[in-house]
Amino acid sequence: MRTEPAWARKSRRALLIVAAGLALVLLGFDRYAAFAHRPAADSKAVVIYTTAWCPYCAKLRTSLAASGIPYVEHDVEKSLQGQMGFWTLRGRGVPVSAIGPKIIYGYDVARIAFALQDLGYTFVPASDPQPSQGSDAGATSSAVGGSN
Repeated sequence: MRTEPAWARKSRRALLIVAAGLALVLLGFDRYAAFAHRPAADSKAVVIYTTAWCPYCAKLRTSLAASGIPYVEHDVEKSLQGQMGFWTLRGRGVPVSAIGPKIIYGYDVARIAFALQDLGYTFVPASDPQPSQGSDAGATSSAVGGSN
């Protein structure tokens, strides 16, 4: 039977220690994210997870502001808090909203309005801008891609 050189045993031991330390750090991030971002059953907060380029995120921001509803926003591409919250809430697309104890995926106006109503807010969804009837009397507009 061959014996292993001492440097190989030390290297293996060092790698195992590093791997165990990394596993503990990742577990700590996971537990912190679950504590910080998963809403409690009695939560009254409105937290949204968005991106800067998403048109539905922009509609959600505009609607919440127009309705006078206070909210906290985390950008999932620009902040670690946003990434951890998005991951904790099992987001697959943006926006993700934590409204009180409810998690809402996407810009689902009916579910958002219902969740906000449970918190005592009235939600007025943002409407798409209407084409102006100004000096371009002969111009026509058409919607590409349909509506929600």
